[in-house]
Amino acid sequence: MYGILLAIHAIVSILLILIILMQQKGGGMGAAFGGGGQSVFGGRGANPFLTKTTVVLFAMFIIISFSIAFMSRGRAVRKKESAIEKAINKGDITPPTQSYPAQPYEGE
Repeated sequence: MYGILLAIHAIVSILLILIILMQQKGGGMGAAFGGGGQSVFGGRGANPFLTKTTVVLFAMFIIISFSIAFMSRGRAVRKKESAIEKAINKGDITPPTQSYPAQPYEGE
């Protein structure tokens, strides 16, 4: 389920980007696709359709984002133990008692 949500989230994100780029704001991508006065969407243009689509995709984006965040709470990345930590935990070796020298080295 988590993987399916991630895939849907990626698709919704790409569609949201494309829909935003297609909206006419002073020409924009709408004019690049021959959006003079003629349009497939009728006389009023694509703006109402694109605006409604943007709102729906944005709502889906937010809902899916919160769902993924909620589902990821249980999927915390667990720190893997190194070989030395495993040996210490098993009791094969003892941890060092002091990591650093008591006195700093004073060079020549």
